[in-house]
Amino acid sequence: MIISAIVLSLFLLPSVIDIRAQFSQLNIKGQNILSLNVTDAVYNANTIEFLGSTNTSSTPYRITEKHYLDQGLLNNTVNVTNSQTYLDTYLSDDLPVGRGNGTIATLDGQNISWISSGLGKLIDNQWIFYGVMLFNNTHSESLSLLNNSIGLSKSIAGSEPDYIWLLK
Repeated sequence: MIISAIVLSLFLLPSVIDIRAQFSQLNIKGQNILSLNVTDAVYNANTIEFLGSTNTSSTPYRITEKHYLDQGLLNNTVNVTNSQTYLDTYLSDDLPVGRGNGTIATLDGQNISWISSGLGKLIDNQWIFYGVMLFNNTHSESLSLLNNSIGLSKSIAGSEPDYIWLLK
C-alpha cells in the first residue's frame, strides 16, 4: 500500500506543480469580467411574495420546500413575474444548499423556465443566497436574451430586490 502511494505520488506530483505554474502565469487583464453591480443586473425584483414552505425531511438533514412569486423588471424595460420553487437542504443550521426551478413570464403570457443551484449564508440575521441559473430556450421575443443563458443570482430572503446577472 505504501509503495503504491509513493509510486503514484512520483507520477502525480510533477503534474500538480505544472498546473500550479500555469495558473500563476494566467493574465486576465483586459478580459471581459462580470460586474456584480446592481446597475448591471439583467433582472431585479421589486416585490417578493413568500407563498409558503413545507418541511419535507428532518433526517439526516432538514429539507424544506419554499415557494415565492416575484414581480420585477427584465432589462429595465419588461415587467415580468418570476415564479420560484426551492428545495433547501440544511447541511448545518447556517449552511443551506438549494436547488430551484421556476418560470419568468411577461404580462402577455410569454415565458421561459430555469433551474438553479445555490448556497445560503446568514449575515446580520438575514439569509443571503448566491446561485447559478440555467435558462431554457424560448420563442418569446421579449425574453430571448435569456435563451440558453447562464446567470448568477443574489437574493436576500424576505427582502427585495433580488438580482440576476448574465454570464457572457
